Amino acid sequence: VAQLQEANIPYMLTGALAVNYHGIPRATHDIDVVILIASTDIPRVKALFERDFFIDDESIRAALREGSMFNAIHKDTGLKVDFWLRKDDAYGREAFRRRAAYPYQDVQVLIATPEDVIITKLEWYRMSDSDKHYSDARGICAIQKGGLDTGYIARWCRAKSLLDLWEGLRREGEEDS
Repeated sequence: VAQLQEANIPYMLTGALAVNYHGIPRATHDIDVVILIASTDIPRVKALFERDFFIDDESIRAALREGSMFNAIHKDTGLKVDFWLRKDDAYGREAFRRRAAYPYQDVQVLIATPEDVIITKLEWYRMSDSDKHYSDARGICAIQKGGLDTGYIARWCRAKSLLDLWEGLRREGEEDS
């Protein structure tokens, strides 16, 4: 994060680290970061991380072409960082715009909002049917209860055909109360 901040590369932490911050913590094997870069940034991104990480400029180019992700693997620990390119659709732009600074140790770190983590986790659950994504969303709802912008979540879940999942989560939350 410090390297991204120093290089002025727009980013936000997401995935399990965002879940751990906003919801019920769980173990994770990687770090998920959404970034906004162009092809002209490839040498700069590679230079930022190549001393400590295995990172391939061709995988960055492929991610830019495909609108997908590339990763960097820490040379000493094997820790994997997945760099997801910010999606260039209405929701991708909105979620990235809404990212917020949260304190982590002595640094302000940009993390996806709890609402956007819920929406993304429901989307991943629908695509993969992996219970961990639904559990992550449920945990954020439980921890953030009363503090969520439920109208925002409902609006994007409706747009992404996830409203049934969101309504199920809300019902579960009411039953747990």
